[in-house]
Amino acid sequence: LGLQPSEALVTGLTAQAVAVQGDFEAQNVANLFWAFATLGLKPSEALVEGLTDQSLAVRGDFNSQSIAKTLWAFAKLGLQPSESLLGDLTSQSVLRVDTFNPQDIANTLWAF
Repeated sequence: LGLQPSEALVTGLTAQAVAVQGDFEAQNVANLFWAFATLGLKPSEALVEGLTDQSLAVRGDFNSQSIAKTLWAFAKLGLQPSESLLGDLTSQSVLRVDTFNPQDIANTLWAF
């Protein structure tokens, strides 16, 4: 739509995301971080912490696109991922390097 969501909508959806963070799969985590970065909205600390914890819980499920998208979003938002999350995403990148397409490669390298 090309519009900014209302503060009430962002607040409500953020609260719901925190409430159901345990249901997020790797792609959901990546998509939500991407959405915040694309809108230029910093997610709440509670959301970042919750999704970081969930990312670690589903670490083996990140594919090349979700790794690249998550790293890109952190960089775009000016956020520093936790050492454990950065280490896991980096390790998963090395394990899956042969599945990275040109966009995944560019977004991952740009994030650093």
